[in-house]
Amino acid sequence: MRQNELFNSVLNEGVHESHNPERVLWLCVILQQLLDATKPEYDGENSYNVLMRDRAKSWLLSGYGVTATDRDDVCYMAGIEPEALRSFTKKLFNENNQIEFVRKRINAILHETIG
Repeated sequence: MRQNELFNSVLNEGVHESHNPERVLWLCVILQQLLDATKPEYDGENSYNVLMRDRAKSWLLSGYGVTATDRDDVCYMAGIEPEALRSFTKKLFNENNQIEFVRKRINAILHETIG
């Protein structure tokens, strides 16, 4: 299975009991970063929320440096190719109409995992 397909399967199918707990943890880290990066902006938003959204976007899209190395390590521990995550994220930000759907799907996955 190609890495892009693997990442999309996580979004489509969620996290399963067959996944080991460590992989689930790291998948949840990635999904939370996606939620933080795609959080809608609003008037009067506090600077902390803006900063967290910007940091999440940087973490997801960085191509070099410590941030990219940290993201790559998390991806490997989650069983996802880092470039597949970057590619998915770039595509997501280029298709604004998909952000709300992806946010809802991620929330459902995280709630299934926790619940």
